Amino acid sequence: MTKLLSPLFLFFSVLYFGQLQLKVFSKADKKPIQNAAVYCDDNLLGKTNYDGVLSFKTKCKKVEILASNFEDVTVDIKKLMDVAMQPLSEKQNNIDRVVITDKSDPRALKILDEVNKREKENSPKSLDIYQFKSYSKFSFDVDKDSIDTFKNFLATRKDSLAKIDHSEFKQKESEKKDSLINEDFLNASQESQMFLWEKAAEYKYSRKYGEKTNIIDNRMSGFKNPIYEALAINVSHLNKTPKQLRPENRKLFNFYMSDTLQLDGRKTYVIKFKEITDKKKQNPRKFNGKIYIDSETYALKKFESANKKRNEGDIVSVWKPIEGKWFLDYEDIKLKMGDQTFNTSKKDSIKTDSLKKEAKLSDRQKYNRKTFGNYLYVKNRFFDFELNKPQKASDFKGYSLEMKSSDGSLLQQYRTDSLTTRESATYTKIDSFVQKHDFEKKLSFLTQLMRGNLRYKMIDFDLTKFFSYDKYQGLRLGAGVKLNEKFSKTFSPDGYFGYGFKDHTWKYGLGLDIKLSDKRTSVFRIDYADDVFAAGRFSNTMWDMMMKVNDINLDIHNAAFYKNQKWGASFLYDISNSLSMKIAVNKEKQQALFDYQYKNLGNSFDNTSAALSLKFAPNDKNIMTPSGKYTYEKGYPQIFMNYEKGFETLGGDLDYHRLDALIIHQFRSKLGYTNIKLFGGISSGTAPIWKNFEITGQRDQNSVNWSSAINTPTNLGFTTMPSGRFFADRFVGFKISQDLPFRFKTFGTRYSNIELEYQSAIGGFKNRADHQFEFQVLDHYYQEVGLIWNRFLGRSFGVGFSYRFGYYQTSQFKDNFGIKIRLNVL
Repeated sequence: MTKLLSPLFLFFSVLYFGQLQLKVFSKADKKPIQNAAVYCDDNLLGKTNYDGVLSFKTKCKKVEILASNFEDVTVDIKKLMDVAMQPLSEKQNNIDRVVITDKSDPRALKILDEVNKREKENSPKSLDIYQFKSYSKFSFDVDKDSIDTFKNFLATRKDSLAKIDHSEFKQKESEKKDSLINEDFLNASQESQMFLWEKAAEYKYSRKYGEKTNIIDNRMSGFKNPIYEALAINVSHLNKTPKQLRPENRKLFNFYMSDTLQLDGRKTYVIKFKEITDKKKQNPRKFNGKIYIDSETYALKKFESANKKRNEGDIVSVWKPIEGKWFLDYEDIKLKMGDQTFNTSKKDSIKTDSLKKEAKLSDRQKYNRKTFGNYLYVKNRFFDFELNKPQKASDFKGYSLEMKSSDGSLLQQYRTDSLTTRESATYTKIDSFVQKHDFEKKLSFLTQLMRGNLRYKMIDFDLTKFFSYDKYQGLRLGAGVKLNEKFSKTFSPDGYFGYGFKDHTWKYGLGLDIKLSDKRTSVFRIDYADDVFAAGRFSNTMWDMMMKVNDINLDIHNAAFYKNQKWGASFLYDISNSLSMKIAVNKEKQQALFDYQYKNLGNSFDNTSAALSLKFAPNDKNIMTPSGKYTYEKGYPQIFMNYEKGFETLGGDLDYHRLDALIIHQFRSKLGYTNIKLFGGISSGTAPIWKNFEITGQRDQNSVNWSSAINTPTNLGFTTMPSGRFFADRFVGFKISQDLPFRFKTFGTRYSNIELEYQSAIGGFKNRADHQFEFQVLDHYYQEVGLIWNRFLGRSFGVGFSYRFGYYQTSQFKDNFGIKIRLNVL
């Protein structure tokens, strides 16, 4: 019994003596104050009991105490705290203080509604022409208030580490390498920042010609070559509405009318906002920020936002009026980006992380920890505003973002203040560190990953070629490789292979790209492929990587495939930033791999064809990089069109026309985000079934298991439609999805939202009897509705369902019902 009680006594002793104790009483009559709430940042730690006492644990250095009819008090943390609170006077009690309730102030909401209503009217983009310049500085460093402490600590640490006999401690080679890299980085950052990037840019806008951004100059510490994908990063509210003001986020915050004041000689409304988390535990006096609204124009004048946790980050953005329109004037951002933690002994000698790993569990009490917060600092300054200055069409030629210089020589002309000694040292110290450890190659790996490639030196691996699954091939494994610009700036050979474990057949392809320009996409290509494809697929020639990835499971229940041996040549060219075209000629040998006959011609054909593909995306923003065009901001609408002509020449058996088109548009309104897709196609002439259209179904038409109803969302597929059943030589389809204008939390920190969907299609087939295999013509409206819970229960995937109704609905519920799982990719 004694053996059992001893550890219990020790446990409760540690629990009791490890707590802090607070006693609250009235300064006037010394009586204890009951139900005084104690907060750490925005979290309730507890309330005092009848004796005015509260025991609690916290890592905060200060707590805030609130009690009814008493002035708020903030105190430093001690083991025992006696706090006297000043009663509010009768006069103070009568003051109309901002009372925080669990709902927004109607006056504040009315003003915000007017801000959203006049947003376009107040935006610079309501002008015909304007231009301005900017200077941006991105830096990564410890808290500016802790720099001297950080430098002194590293100096002491360095001296202490020099005295340690490292031979006593064994390290793996990888750990030793990481330790050396870490030490080199700390040595570099002792007298310099951890990262510095400056950028000067010129922005041009014309209602007639569009937008153009010229990077006048930029310099990024550690990297000799510019990181093109990073140049487009715009960490600011330029042309963006703060999320707190967006209608779809209205339910995530409470807004309170705070004040009316004169700011820059103009009457200004001040609205405070507070993020809604746990209403019972939130500090009712703590706000997340302020919104300053011009009373005359209802334009956003100033925006201040602070993180819920103290010292975790803040944002200040200020706009100014120029000829009745509000331009972003300046912006300062500070964001917490993790910590640096060091192990120190209680005797103040510095110990390395590796030493602590070697220490026994019983010895770990010998170590304390020293922590420094890491912060990203962003400074944006905008100037040289010019309105209605004549602009030429030539100023807007090429892509929407272009770089003029990248050596940093022009930055001094645009800096709004001189670099500090610590900032200036960053370019030399970090340059040496990055070059020594070859981090430029590692960053290149990440930027290529954004394009769907895995890069290793001069080889890019295509992520979409590693594996896939369909009902004909089963599991398909393979690889796709392409020699990149490090091999040659002009010639880029590529190839791929794949093996299907169900059809036991190898597939492969070879190609060569010849780059004809380094200013825009202009590529001549020749290729050969011996592969299998699903019959009747909608053309995806000009789709981007993410659209193609969404269709990677499109044929999971489809077995209607044909074999295709193709020799081809093509020319891909960007006519402008918005318009791209591809012209291709192909010679093919095609054969059905399912039970199929076409007229009296059999199931295999020689085909000679030419194709024209177009993509029009007027609001896309692109930049040319050594790896090719990169779309850094996808805009809507997006229009795709493909026309293909088969010829009875050069041994061709087929004479046909095939045209398909897809229009995608997305916009935001009071109802939330709306996404619309309108698509269709027409085929005529001598064309086998794969030159017509399968209305893409995603269910296994021969299975009765519930698992056949589970699939992943695709671009144009129908969740409840049997796969490979419906074909047409002409059809039209429509799909609309609507994000509901509210978000909510369940578990974790991620917000969920609900998305509603409706999809329909109708088609026809003139010569249905020419195609001898089992299928149906979609000659009535096929309709389904669905719902998706994005970030289901706060997780990184969404779960939804769809239900078929109308003409094709059956009496069996399970036939009409489909389940889909969507990965929510950032």
